[in-house]
Amino acid sequence: MIRGLSFLIAAVLSLSLPGMSGAQDELPESVFRDYDHMRSVMDDGMMNRKIIMLMRAFGASDEMTEEELQSLEARVQSLFPMPFETVDLMKSDKLGENWTRELYAYHVGLNYIYAFVLFHTRPDAVVAVNFKFNTDPIVLLQEF
Repeated sequence: MIRGLSFLIAAVLSLSLPGMSGAQDELPESVFRDYDHMRSVMDDGMMNRKIIMLMRAFGASDEMTEEELQSLEARVQSLFPMPFETVDLMKSDKLGENWTRELYAYHVGLNYIYAFVLFHTRPDAVVAVNFKFNTDPIVLLQEF
């Protein structure tokens, strides 16, 4: 049982638009067609522990080396050997007309991991400006 672990798995990503990602259908990193597209990429990455894909989709290609990404994915998969089965939106906060921050809980059995995203909804896309995940929800609740 890993619930309540103080082990920190955090990925703080700033807006990073220059790279391209295949998981993004050739959209720049951190840019999604719409909210549903952003959620589908995030949910697939988190639930299936595809950390490398997730981090690239949300802008980590210039933040972490390939070795760091592989190490992070291996640690997450070691901590959580089973894919997560459920995702719950824990908190959603509108910051302005087009700005939102949300916190999600992914779980299977008594194992939990949490993800935070700050995003900007534009007429043509949703831009994930900041993304983090952690095994400790209190760390991410501090973003609110």
